[in-house]
Amino acid sequence: MFFLSQLPEGFLKKLIISYYLKQKKMKNNSCILGIILILINTIFIFNSCKKSEDNNDIPPNTNPTAVFTVNPESGNTTAVFNFDASASIDEETVSAELQVRWDWEGNNTWDTDYSTNKVTTHIFTAEGNYTTKLEVIDPEGLTGSTTKNITVNNGSNLPPEPPKNPSPANESSEISISRSLSWTCTDPEGDPLTYDIYFGTVTNPGLVEQGYNSTNFDPGDLEYSTTYFWKIVVWDDHSNTNTSIIWNFITEASGPYCPEFFTDPRDGKTYSAIQIGEQCWMAENINIGNKINGTSQQTNNSIIEKYCYDNNEANCDEYGGLYQWDEMMQYASKDNIQGICPVGWHLPTDIEWMMLEVEIGMLMEQATSTGLRGTDEGAKLKAGGSSGFEALLGGYCNNGGQFNSINIYATFFTSTQGSQANLAWTRYLFNDKDQVLRDQYEKTFAYSVRCLKD
Repeated sequence: MFFLSQLPEGFLKKLIISYYLKQKKMKNNSCILGIILILINTIFIFNSCKKSEDNNDIPPNTNPTAVFTVNPESGNTTAVFNFDASASIDEETVSAELQVRWDWEGNNTWDTDYSTNKVTTHIFTAEGNYTTKLEVIDPEGLTGSTTKNITVNNGSNLPPEPPKNPSPANESSEISISRSLSWTCTDPEGDPLTYDIYFGTVTNPGLVEQGYNSTNFDPGDLEYSTTYFWKIVVWDDHSNTNTSIIWNFITEASGPYCPEFFTDPRDGKTYSAIQIGEQCWMAENINIGNKINGTSQQTNNSIIEKYCYDNNEANCDEYGGLYQWDEMMQYASKDNIQGICPVGWHLPTDIEWMMLEVEIGMLMEQATSTGLRGTDEGAKLKAGGSSGFEALLGGYCNNGGQFNSINIYATFFTSTQGSQANLAWTRYLFNDKDQVLRDQYEKTFAYSVRCLKD
């Protein structure tokens, strides 16, 4: 029966009837015909049931999904637009077997025949706004389609794209009050761009910076639990312009000011902190970045670099890293900046160091002077002192790559520039003196760094 069920029904009919006719010539037996008809019906019923069962096991075919990219998204009448539909997919069909066709101008006329080649180019010869359409078809004839809008001008210079990718993200919350703003922006011809920055606490913020040539902007210290609004107007050097939407974010709520411990999310290191007056200081020297040899210069390469005393990582673990001023500042030159500190912390200024010194007993006129000052404030700041600052005497690395004076003295950079471009204000603590030295030293030396909570 299984063998017969595999044969086509028409062939079975012919085979059985032929057999019947032969038997009829041999014998006039009407019983044979009855048996044959019963056999035919049985086979047909079996085949019908089997086909029904087989059909139930086959899932229905689904339409393919059309996806494509275009580069550039706008251009002039000489621009070559690159189209790529390689990301189009179908659940039942491999990508190579899917075929595509294109309607370049969105006028319901297919400009190409179906083809498995999914990457192509096109030049729009007339100015206008086009809605290019892609259609994908699978081997069963099911289709899917999608469109993209393309702007073409007559060859004149195009305006920049609207600024996008705001940071902080639009409608985000719990943003640090020391957070800077950033965005991205491109120009179809690669023209140089400048930006007008609008920022404030009203829904239609005012202009705060004009002709700015960077995509990063520091708005200064912000208020806790406050909603800020901002937008960017971009200009190219042909006076073409474009504008972002108005973005907004909410700053963090003020909470416990100085935690006993906190973790730097960049590398998972945990630091202790200490409240001294109204300031919250790290109670340890920061140790962030990749160790490089002391004879190599720390460079502006988007990677935080550090020296470890005697090129030994274990000394970084105990005393913290040693950083040249530019590396510490991350190649900015503004007071009260985050630099290499964790988010929510910043590099202390010369004045903020003075506030610390006055808080632990130094007279104001002493704090603002140069040289060795005060009486016992240095002893209070060193490890085991009464302030809780716990300064370790980690030595330094000079600009020739030599390490000196570990456990003899410690030097801390401030974020404040000195009287000359190559100098910055520092603080020195000594193992044999109880005072604090304030002076200017070369930025190319590498010193210890403490951070102050925003």
